[in-house]
Amino acid sequence: MRESSSGLQERPIGGLGRFSVYDTLLYTVFQRPREEEARGTVVAFAAVSPGEGVSYVTRTFAEELATSRFSTVARIDLRALRALCQSSMETLQQSLSRASGNLCEIEVTDRIQLRPERNGRWDGSWQYRRDCIDFLRTQVDYAILDCGSLKQSGDVLSVAPFVDGVILVVEANRTRREQLSHAERTIEAAQGQILGHVLNKRTYPIPDWIYRRL
Repeated sequence: MRESSSGLQERPIGGLGRFSVYDTLLYTVFQRPREEEARGTVVAFAAVSPGEGVSYVTRTFAEELATSRFSTVARIDLRALRALCQSSMETLQQSLSRASGNLCEIEVTDRIQLRPERNGRWDGSWQYRRDCIDFLRTQVDYAILDCGSLKQSGDVLSVAPFVDGVILVVEANRTRREQLSHAERTIEAAQGQILGHVLNKRTYPIPDWIYRRL
């Protein structure tokens, strides 16, 4: 186990050591002091390619965060967030208020209609996207955004400058070093901050090349 420059430790998930990665994220990212006590924390999770387990990681991590009954948690598919905010922030607020407990999960469903790209305020205004993220901070303590993969869409780039940071999910024995490097550079070029990586589906020691580059 080693630490990245952000302090986030590389840990396995989806097998032995699953909960250790949550403990690390809780104490290094989500439990750090906030500038304003009333402002929630918003973190985006993304992968290089489809199928690397972003939805699984965000879902199980949100459930772990919600075990504290003193915290409100929202796990949101970014496509659903975009669709809701295209209408109005009040629509987003209504969806968040439907949570029966302290965990709210918003997925793409028949009720949430996906709209064509560049059709509305979300796609046309960076200021509006920032306002939507800031609005999330006023509604919940922790918001986990499932942004899918960079290869499939650039959703994470649309919010990267406005969230507290981005965590990349890396599938063991699949994601190549150059792919991960390119993903990091792309996010940083969009003014996003890489908080660290989650190595998913690992059944063997962490590759040396990952250690060397952190």
